[in-house]
Amino acid sequence: MHKPVRRFSVRMLPVLCCLLVLLAGCSGVGDASGNNQAPTPSPETTKAPQITPTPTVDPNVARVREIIKGMSIDEKIGQLIIVEYIGAGYTPELQYMVTKQHVGGYLYQEVNHNFDAPNNTIQAVSQMAEQVNKDAKIPLLSTIDEEGGLVNKLSTFYGAKPSARDMAQSGDPETAFQEGSKMAKEMLQLGIYGNLAPVVDVESGSPPLLASRTFSSDPAAVATYAGRFVDGLQQNGVIATLKHFPGLGSLTTSDDPHETLPTVNRSLDDLQKIDLAPYKELIAKHKPAMIMTTNVVTTALDPELPAELSPKVVDGVLRKQLGYDGVVITDGLYMKGISNRWNIGEASVLAIIAGNDLVEGPFTSDQVASVISAFKEALQTGRLTEQRLDQSLERILLMKLRFNMLH
Repeated sequence: MHKPVRRFSVRMLPVLCCLLVLLAGCSGVGDASGNNQAPTPSPETTKAPQITPTPTVDPNVARVREIIKGMSIDEKIGQLIIVEYIGAGYTPELQYMVTKQHVGGYLYQEVNHNFDAPNNTIQAVSQMAEQVNKDAKIPLLSTIDEEGGLVNKLSTFYGAKPSARDMAQSGDPETAFQEGSKMAKEMLQLGIYGNLAPVVDVESGSPPLLASRTFSSDPAAVATYAGRFVDGLQQNGVIATLKHFPGLGSLTTSDDPHETLPTVNRSLDDLQKIDLAPYKELIAKHKPAMIMTTNVVTTALDPELPAELSPKVVDGVLRKQLGYDGVVITDGLYMKGISNRWNIGEASVLAIIAGNDLVEGPFTSDQVASVISAFKEALQTGRLTEQRLDQSLERILLMKLRFNMLH
């Protein structure tokens, strides 16, 4: 017997419709073509976090900046001063300038009797340098003018040396390299780390002010021989100093900056081709550790201020145009072209404002005190800022580190 077929009940229709709707919702919404396909979920777009790389600081720069952070304002000011002193050996006056006034360096001068007995032996000068640095919180930059020829301040110890002109007339630039190397080794025996040489003035005056102290009247020859002399010094651990920026080569014997404030009236074009040409090449190729500015009015650059006190010359030409970022030191601020118009304190402030790092010239503790006082007053009035002092300090201390004066 067949089982009876159960017929669909109308009462079941609402239930069936609900089931169909529920199943449709579970299977996803149909696409535009009518296909009921589940949409592919698009992954969330997440941007990678922007990581700003930490600037890499040269470890030497970092070290120098830490030293600067720990310095008092008196110590900072003192580091910008290079002194001379009267007498032989480590005099009480020099010791006071080192220990109480924190000066950054000193310049040996025969005329100041620095190498008179008992300081007339290599051992005595070397021992003095050791004692000076034992007393100093930061080792001092001991310097000398050792050009050779007429300006041979170490003749007491090592005898005669060829002049710049002699080196150039040899016809072989390696002669200049060998002389620079020899001088460097001798200086280090004495504990001297800075040579205020070579002269890179291009001779054209008649009769010439500097004569045999210049290599040549040809800017290219000056750059070639001075460059090898710089290499000889610096590759053997002694600082070289190009001088006298922006140029004394056109001056005559009646224009001595020690006695007057000379004027150079060359056109800007001539300055670029002659006086500034050696600096361009030497800065780019030989990395001189220091450049010395001088007290001469160069009218095409600044008709009013002496070059070493002129922001137009030091900051504008030397720093910005020629791109020099090393240490800039003044010539002696006691020279009459400067001292007839400014006292040494005001001249020192003007020199730092102009873009120099080291001021050279005071030779007594009273003069150093007047320089320190002038700096502090300039800081109070806003003519100078501590940031500006730190800028020079960083350059000075990096140089001392480069030449193994900081340990």
